[in-house]
Amino acid sequence: MHIILIVVLLLLGASWGSFLNVVAYRLPRGRSFLSGRSNCVHCKKILHWYDMIPLVSWFVLRGKCRMCRHKLSKQYFIAEIAAGLLFVLGGLMLFETLHLVLYIVVVSFFVILFIYDIRAYIIPDIISIPAIILVVIINYLLTKDIFSIAFGGILGGLWFLIQFILSRGRWVGGGDIRLGVLIGVLLGYPFIFLGLGIAYVSGSIIAILLIALKKKTMKSRLPFATLLLPSAFVAWLWGAYIWEWYVGVIGL
Repeated sequence: MHIILIVVLLLLGASWGSFLNVVAYRLPRGRSFLSGRSNCVHCKKILHWYDMIPLVSWFVLRGKCRMCRHKLSKQYFIAEIAAGLLFVLGGLMLFETLHLVLYIVVVSFFVILFIYDIRAYIIPDIISIPAIILVVIINYLLTKDIFSIAFGGILGGLWFLIQFILSRGRWVGGGDIRLGVLIGVLLGYPFIFLGLGIAYVSGSIIAILLIALKKKTMKSRLPFATLLLPSAFVAWLWGAYIWEWYVGVIGL
């Protein structure tokens, strides 16, 4: 039964990830993601349903358009498999209904924001602001702790606002401020500090590795949301365990 559940969750998640790909692709181009047929970005020909079976079509077509044979971006497959695995994780953690709703909301917005930032270095308000509103509402229904939610959001936004002012927009952008608020209202106080800490530590390690491999230089930009979002997700699900381990290590 567990294997069947995992397969079902994987396929459901991959299908949802395919839809999130459509959202991330069409929104910056001003196209509706709720209507209109999908087409190849290269030859512009309409795609049929059998060209868009999550995960399966990618392997069958070897990552190419069936009609023009142009190689497609790996983003499509990666988003599908990532969403599928996240659905499996959520299903196996056995959330209650409202927790599950929040989990799906968080996964959905995080995947879209991740794709946006890694492709365009942009955190669009059209995604981040609705995400903030939904997370605040659902988190409050779950925790009834408006202080933790509000204070977390203020601290998260303030952290990036200070950097924005000091650097005059060179270190972070306005979208990062809204992203900080989103992370804050999700994690609440004091776990917002944990999420930021994990992001900056992991970001430093990744930056050093990229520089060592000569993939980046000291002056290169990194899409920070791609580091902050996974870190916030980890802190959200396992923050209490991480904090308990940390306290044990430093002997507090």
